[in-house]
Amino acid sequence: MNRKLLATAICAALAWPLAATTVHAQEAASQADADQDEDATELDRILVTGSRIPRAQLETASPVITISAEDIQRQGFRNVSDVLRAQPLATGAVQDNQYAGSFTSNATTISLLGLSPSFTLILMDGRPLADYPLLYNGQSNFTDLTSIPTAMVERIEILPGNQSSIYGSAAIAGVVNIILKKRLDGMQLDARVGGYSGGGGDNERLQLTGGKAWDNLDITYGLQYSHQDPIYMRQRDFTDTTDDNPNPNLRYGSRTFIILNGFTGQYDDPGVGCDNVAANFDGTTMRDFRPGRGFFCGSRAQPGYATLLNEEQGVSAYFNSNLRMGDNANFYTSILYGKNEAKNDSGSRFWIPNYNDGTDGYIWNQTEQTLETYQHIFSPEEQGITNFTTDSRSYNIALGVNGTIGDSNWDYDVYYSRSGYEVKSDQLWPLVDEMDAFFQEQFLGPQLGTYYGYPVYEPNKLAFYQSITPEQFRAFSGNLRNTSSTWTHNFNVQVTNPDLFQLPAGSVGVAGVFQLGYQHWDNPVDPGVSGDDYFGLSGTSGSGNRANRAVGVEFSIPLLKSLTASVSGRYDSYKNIRAGSDAKATYKVGLEFRPVDSLLLRANYATAFRAPDMGYVFTGGNGFFSSQTDYYKCETYGPNPECPFEGLSLEGVQVANPDLKSITAKSYGFGFVWSPSDRYELRADYYNVRIEDEVLPQSFSRTLFDENECRQGRLDINSPTCVDALSRIQRGPLNANPLLSESVQLVTIKAINIAEEQISGITAGGSARFDWGRWGEFGFGLDYNLTLDHTTVTFPGDPETDLLSPQQALSAEFKSVLTGDISWQKNDWSANLHGIRYGSTPNYAAQFGVDTTPGTSQGRVGPHMLYNLSVSYDLTEKSALSLTVNNVLNTKPPFDRTYDGSQGFAPPFYNIFAYNGYGRAFWVQYRIDFGTNN
Repeated sequence: MNRKLLATAICAALAWPLAATTVHAQEAASQADADQDEDATELDRILVTGSRIPRAQLETASPVITISAEDIQRQGFRNVSDVLRAQPLATGAVQDNQYAGSFTSNATTISLLGLSPSFTLILMDGRPLADYPLLYNGQSNFTDLTSIPTAMVERIEILPGNQSSIYGSAAIAGVVNIILKKRLDGMQLDARVGGYSGGGGDNERLQLTGGKAWDNLDITYGLQYSHQDPIYMRQRDFTDTTDDNPNPNLRYGSRTFIILNGFTGQYDDPGVGCDNVAANFDGTTMRDFRPGRGFFCGSRAQPGYATLLNEEQGVSAYFNSNLRMGDNANFYTSILYGKNEAKNDSGSRFWIPNYNDGTDGYIWNQTEQTLETYQHIFSPEEQGITNFTTDSRSYNIALGVNGTIGDSNWDYDVYYSRSGYEVKSDQLWPLVDEMDAFFQEQFLGPQLGTYYGYPVYEPNKLAFYQSITPEQFRAFSGNLRNTSSTWTHNFNVQVTNPDLFQLPAGSVGVAGVFQLGYQHWDNPVDPGVSGDDYFGLSGTSGSGNRANRAVGVEFSIPLLKSLTASVSGRYDSYKNIRAGSDAKATYKVGLEFRPVDSLLLRANYATAFRAPDMGYVFTGGNGFFSSQTDYYKCETYGPNPECPFEGLSLEGVQVANPDLKSITAKSYGFGFVWSPSDRYELRADYYNVRIEDEVLPQSFSRTLFDENECRQGRLDINSPTCVDALSRIQRGPLNANPLLSESVQLVTIKAINIAEEQISGITAGGSARFDWGRWGEFGFGLDYNLTLDHTTVTFPGDPETDLLSPQQALSAEFKSVLTGDISWQKNDWSANLHGIRYGSTPNYAAQFGVDTTPGTSQGRVGPHMLYNLSVSYDLTEKSALSLTVNNVLNTKPPFDRTYDGSQGFAPPFYNIFAYNGYGRAFWVQYRIDFGTNN
């Protein structure tokens, strides 16, 4: 009940700015209604995302958010990714450039409604795009937004909720349709330069767009070049050193040179040894102290050498043509090609002894009769340039013909489309055996056998404290090179008739579609990674093909003059080549009620599905490491609660599951749009999405927990749970040393249809425009999204987890997002102030259920506000100069006292999946027209 009242209050608050104009609007309503009725028959029918039937009304039974090319420009966004990430519906936190250590650090995506990025279908001109070849978080397929050039975008339409009955798989959270420019007359040149007030990130962009119309031929073209320098964490005063840690007890340096005693847990005091390596990390290496461990050689600046924003350079080209062949046929072609190079650095590489021997880096020091390990983090002066570089190429091609069948009301559209993405990656990385051999020669000396499984050495510890050269680093490193690719092609036949037959209330419209498609995904892994040749690396791999076909139909039915129903149904069938298959029927029902022309009341109910990710079905074995507790060794070799087998870095591998079935979903929503004239609008909608049979990888920690329960006899050893858990954990042999005995060597998991998820919320907005004479014309706009509930059930029978609760939070999504605009235009001047208010998010302690910084507790991080300002001046009728400043107040990411790195994370000490630390950005742009743009 309280949430219903909250939704009502929000709608009332949005209406308040328009209250002063209501009386005037009502006085003019009758005349406006009459004008609208008279003009309605003159309106061209258009296609709106979410329907295949051309129609006169922009608003339908489902809310559609439209972002024009002008909006992108005046609201100050860098690219398409930033545009979509800033929308109120994009409440979910996602991995992007700031997470340089991710599997997809050079790609960007969005999370609509706080759901998985794979649940949002991203289209270009209504056609599917090829997936990014690498897997998001090493697990699932997604669409990359980096390759889409802003110069060619006409508008972007976002339709939240289930849309599979129109578009097929993946349209669970919603559909994003990026519509490119189709008709230009003349040529326009845009040049933009900018950077960041905090340093780094200098960038340039050059755009050339144009077109020409003849009697029977229209062509449109575009070229875009862009370049961006990197931003390093050391260039921001809140991410440059470990002194930024909110926990004073953890403000010590990264352990660049340590010797750790395995029996006492203490560091060997390096004494003057740190003087030998003091030049590393730009002279910041020193003798530092860690409470509870002792003195070591370290640098508090070491984490600042990772990139916060990638270095990028890209070129895009676009061509579109439409050739009229007689009265009933148009042949069209659309080609978009992009080439992009991105570089990032996740930070310094490091070495510990005998990494692949299962001894956790420990050796037996024969001289001192003790167990110890060593760590050397390589500085930039030692390793030279080690960027992770990706060279990507993408293309989208469509060839089609459309027109009218004879003299009938039937229109047709037949096309073939193909979209592809290729990523070539290159990275310099240390090789295990070669690096071990180097440090044996430097200070360990020859191996003298083994002692309880540990390699035995007589190390020269003083020789350990010395730097190496970039040449030496390259001598024991190799280049990791991979080429991954995806492509999808589709054949589509569509017929539409907006006037199939007449009912008393109006014309019945119909659309029918038949589709054939084929997808390919190939993500090989370097043999050196799968063979454990490279130090501390695991990889994702897989390859597969999927065929799909679909048939669908949609009706628009005027039940009354003021009431219209829309009904759509679709049947999709797909076949994973040499794997499983599935088929799903989905439908959607919508109602539009217009008691008066200025008011629309709407409601919809829909079903949807998501074909299982090809990454889950066809993975060749994705390796990874995870911090886990070995419950069996804790209980067997104990003692608890001070178990020495907590927080172990254990290796896992995710294998394919060819028998996965589709994820299914149901959604419903209702709302209103009130638009008394073309100057005022108010809207609000409620949405509710419920997902079943969601695909998730088996839980690593649950597998270890169940295994122990089975081994201890608390679960039946012959039960399916025990048979499954025991079969997926590989342990080493018994050993007299409990540290080595029965150690976990590998845990195998696979994805299964098991989880449920539900989310509900309201989205609302309003806009108004005023002409205040000599003061100019002003515009005001608000858009808002509030998540009311978001719950998950991971295993059947488990209680619901409330993702918005500080006590249970498993995500970092925003509870609310509000955006607002104030625009002004007078003569040659125009300006826009765009504000974004991000609501609260769970803090780090709440997300991971741990107590971190002393004096803190699990809770939420407060709201976060950003402002973008743009000002433009028309120099002439054909040219303009504009200035854009993003994050005008240079606001830092919100401070989270619990985000202290105590769980093994280095700076930055804020949630990089929800916020960015780039700071204030500015651009100066010059535009000149050579001709007239339509």
